[in-house]
Amino acid sequence: MHQFQTAPSPLRRVVVAGANGPTGRLLLLLLRDADVHVTALVRQPVRLAADEVVADWTRSERSFEVIAEADAVILLTGVFAADSWDAYRSGMVDTAERIAAAVGERDTRVIYFSHIGADVAENNWYLKAKGWAEQALARLGNVVIFRHGPVVRGSPQPLPFELSLQQRAPDAPVTLYGSGEQRCRPVNLGDIATIAEAAALGAGSPGTYELGGPDEHSLAELVQLVNGRRVPVQTIAVAQAGACAELPATVIDLIARTQTPQPGEIEATAAHFGVLLTPLSLAWPLDDLYEVEEVEDELIASRRYAQNP
Repeated sequence: MHQFQTAPSPLRRVVVAGANGPTGRLLLLLLRDADVHVTALVRQPVRLAADEVVADWTRSERSFEVIAEADAVILLTGVFAADSWDAYRSGMVDTAERIAAAVGERDTRVIYFSHIGADVAENNWYLKAKGWAEQALARLGNVVIFRHGPVVRGSPQPLPFELSLQQRAPDAPVTLYGSGEQRCRPVNLGDIATIAEAAALGAGSPGTYELGGPDEHSLAELVQLVNGRRVPVQTIAVAQAGACAELPATVIDLIARTQTPQPGEIEATAAHFGVLLTPLSLAWPLDDLYEVEEVEDELIASRRYAQNP
């Protein structure tokens, strides 16, 4: 009797750009467990859970090669609290254009995380850059774009949005820009990594999707949830924030305009990609901010660098 052996399927190759951020590091672990070949694209040399790490990727010829060989590319790069348009353009628009140029006419699945309200016509630099990045990728034939709002992770390493809602000292008010009644559906960082993995492995159809968490609250309500108790809140109109504000004007404007997608869109996205959304109760309340050592340095750093996520 003759035994015939079928040739093994070629290993799926996935590239993650911006892989050294919180989402990227978690995503690399998920992809490793999925038994795919993973290449991480980063700006500075760093050790990551990837088969190959390409540093200085925006200027490296090797990054073009690995993107050309990939079955899927996940773009996680971004700038959140910059003080100039050039920083947003180089951190989001230029990287998207490089991915698009490297993919070319191939049918590579490209996954990009944008923001609710992204539009090239926006005056807000963050939303404008996201809009231009979407437009750069739109000419590709197999692109999945997820538009989401605030991202959360919980203790012991909360993300900038969560930190902005925490009480800084006993009896101190939490400052909210705008009315405080803006509603949103924060999405868990783990869900972003999970849906990125699903899309990279072939789930879902090309298109633009709204993404968020299962819980909808106003910003004022989120303050109480993140702290786990009633805390005082003070609201400041965007026009009154002034130059002494702790956050850049672009970020203040983004917070003041926090919004939710149309009803049912988030649930439809989760179902389409086979993802169960994580409730806020599994991440919050956070540890008290003023009881964590050296938290001020972490808070300053979180405002200075990207949360994309």
